[in-house]
Amino acid sequence: MNPFGDRLGAWGWSVAGLLVAAAFVIGFLWLPSLQAGAQGGLWDAICRAAGVYRQAGQALKITPPAQVPSTISWDVENIRKAVSGDAQRGASLAAACAGCHGAKGIGASDAFPSLAGFAADATYKQLDDFRSGKRTNPIMQGMAAALSDQQIADLAAYFAALPPVQSRANAPAPALIRTGSPLRSIAPCAACHGPIGRKQGAPRLEGQKRSYLKAQLDAFDAGTRHNDINQQMREVARALTAPERNALAAWYGEVPPPR
Repeated sequence: MNPFGDRLGAWGWSVAGLLVAAAFVIGFLWLPSLQAGAQGGLWDAICRAAGVYRQAGQALKITPPAQVPSTISWDVENIRKAVSGDAQRGASLAAACAGCHGAKGIGASDAFPSLAGFAADATYKQLDDFRSGKRTNPIMQGMAAALSDQQIADLAAYFAALPPVQSRANAPAPALIRTGSPLRSIAPCAACHGPIGRKQGAPRLEGQKRSYLKAQLDAFDAGTRHNDINQQMREVARALTAPERNALAAWYGEVPPPR
């Protein structure tokens, strides 16, 4: 037995309590007091130490949180809105989209994505992200800013109803699509997008424009596109090499000419 055990234990807790109290006094009273005269008084300095700020003559305010990637959260209400569109109303609205995305959702230019057959919820999210500025593009932000929630849903319904582009890829899917790269913690593309690039609840990649896919992977890698919830695409794109991004875009982007 240790006759000093209880006494040493109580002594240890006393010392720990004194250290905590001393740290509080130094961090929240003494150090802030050194800055108080130059930066608005002792109370403001204490608040700054706790991460709370205010401008001179203004009420206290908490530092704003980090930017979120999207205003869309897939709760019941947003899912309902995303699939509530009317394709006939959307067809009228889509006339303004034909210049870039084609009369049937397949544009002639590789700079613009094909939208035919794109899942309504995916289109709804992207248009809402453009409207809120979470995804940036001068043309698309201007177009989306003029749309209501219902109009976005109608456009999404219209493009979802169009016949999608079918891939003409003959080569087997690259290993990154089938199995990923476990040693680099890269999940297979098929896990989210399906084995050939189409899966319910995810953006369709089958038959998408090669140049467009490459541009988006590069943008995720550089962080200039950042509307992916939980940063899944940014993390994957940053782990890929440039040749790997090229190869993935090439395999998914084997498309026939516009109809």
